[in-house]
Amino acid sequence: MKKSGDLPIFLTNYSPSFARTAYLLTGDADRARELAVEALVTACRRWSTIRWGQPAVEVLRELYARFLAAAPPPAPEDHALATLPPTARAVLVARYHDALPPEQVAMVTGLWTAALDEEAHQALVLLRAAHPDLFTRDETPEPSEPSEPGDAPPPKPDGDAPSEPDEDAPSEPDGDVREAADQAPWVAPEDPPGTAHETEATPWAVPTQGSDTDEPGLRAALVRIAAGMPHTNLSEPVLTRIGRRRRLRVTLWAAASAGAVGAFAALVVIAASTLAGNLEKAADDGSTALTPQDEVPMAMPDKLGDAVRYAYTDYCEGASSDPGDPQPCGQWRLTTLSGKEWRLQAARAGYDEDTLVALPLAISQDGHRLAYRHRDGSYVVHDLPTGVVKKIDIKHEETLPHITSSPNGRYFALDFGAADGAMLDFDTGATRHVSGTKIKILAVGNDGTRVVSDEMDVDDVPGHASVATLRLQGARGRAGGYRVDPGLLEYGAALSPDGRTLALVSADERLVTMNARTGRVFGSRTALDDYGVIAVERWLSADEVLVRQPDEDDEDAYLTKVNVRSGKSADFGGEEWIGYDSPIGALK
Repeated sequence: MKKSGDLPIFLTNYSPSFARTAYLLTGDADRARELAVEALVTACRRWSTIRWGQPAVEVLRELYARFLAAAPPPAPEDHALATLPPTARAVLVARYHDALPPEQVAMVTGLWTAALDEEAHQALVLLRAAHPDLFTRDETPEPSEPSEPGDAPPPKPDGDAPSEPDEDAPSEPDGDVREAADQAPWVAPEDPPGTAHETEATPWAVPTQGSDTDEPGLRAALVRIAAGMPHTNLSEPVLTRIGRRRRLRVTLWAAASAGAVGAFAALVVIAASTLAGNLEKAADDGSTALTPQDEVPMAMPDKLGDAVRYAYTDYCEGASSDPGDPQPCGQWRLTTLSGKEWRLQAARAGYDEDTLVALPLAISQDGHRLAYRHRDGSYVVHDLPTGVVKKIDIKHEETLPHITSSPNGRYFALDFGAADGAMLDFDTGATRHVSGTKIKILAVGNDGTRVVSDEMDVDDVPGHASVATLRLQGARGRAGGYRVDPGLLEYGAALSPDGRTLALVSADERLVTMNARTGRVFGSRTALDDYGVIAVERWLSADEVLVRQPDEDDEDAYLTKVNVRSGKSADFGGEEWIGYDSPIGALK
């Protein structure tokens, strides 16, 4: 399985399970479907990041957070869990249906671990008093034959082995073991959706002792209740919403009143009549017919003195555009400080059809250098004032890369979240390589110092399936080697101008700073309120960090500046519009 295509597979195999979890929480099929879709859309927007960790747990965290964020409407009276308060209901569903270990139950429900057992105990007392039948395990053996055709799941081989060969395994004699080693920890079930998993518990976690064995009757009852959720594959609505949110700057025309609509319609009729008259006249005299002015900007010249503010990809309305060879309407568009727009015809652009993630482009902070994937397949850095283009010497992986630059634009780093990363020194043209297991080059300093994360699976850290090790590599030698939670790197990182301090966002969406060499966290921890976080962008000064946040509608974004000493934050301003994932360069 190609990594670029595993999001649809994840959605196909797991979305029915998320819907069943939502059904247990809400007791209503329609509300459950919408809750699951919203959680999947929010989490899977960051698929290129979360796929390397525990994507199912990330979706569950979003699902439970949305359920508990506001006072949920009462569950229907006939719902078995209706007597439980929302938090108590969430604890039991996470523990006994989703089979999450205590650390993850605490994480998705927002409870302290110490308070979790008490909440679970009180929930069990309430539920046992209201529905004692839920705690009686049905020992009746299942019939060997279905009562109606099509009711039985497909048979599985002994040992619960997949019924089909693992398509991720290398098939050639000299198969590339790197791709197999880099697959995400979650394992997609091989059974067709809507069959065996309709009557099974969620497949993303192995029940720990204490979550399954202490109340087996309740667990079985919750599985039966969840099966009342009509089977629904949420792939299509989720992918549609993600795709719509990633099509940047779609212009919407809205009328303020019925009179305005009528006036607009009248103008359209007049314009259409005029155009028809022009066409008839052109046909009569043999002249060329009038055509609307093309709104696609001019191709950018090899040399450009105007600094680039930000970039975005448009889309071709009513037509497809090959990302490898995009049409002019689907190419990167660059907006400069002067307000002029250009299109970058040399670059691949658009959205990967499987992941719906934009093909990469990075802009130096002064707006004078671009890094992108060239149409010939190579990764290049283009110096706009001189027109010089230099290649990054790295083999392309089957995943979308992450590109970052040093503040001065001399260094551009590239990684695929795989075993190899690279950094180009534009002044010398030399490429330095970084190797490991799941390499991410989080930030680069002006002297070429690289902040490198290498994620590894572990079985000796409670509550974690993997940890990330941070190191500094560069002209001043190597430092670091300390472990951090991979969730701390979810929104990226920025290195301070002096190369000593890292700015990151924690899982509870607080901006934190740490010593880049020792990992010691210091300074104020600033809560990033409002609507969440998209990414840590850059340091504006020795004290201020720029963070990108989504707007209220979760369509576009705005920039927030945070003072790491005082903990105060404010709207950055100066940018009237920024796309959700539009690369930014020189700022006003």
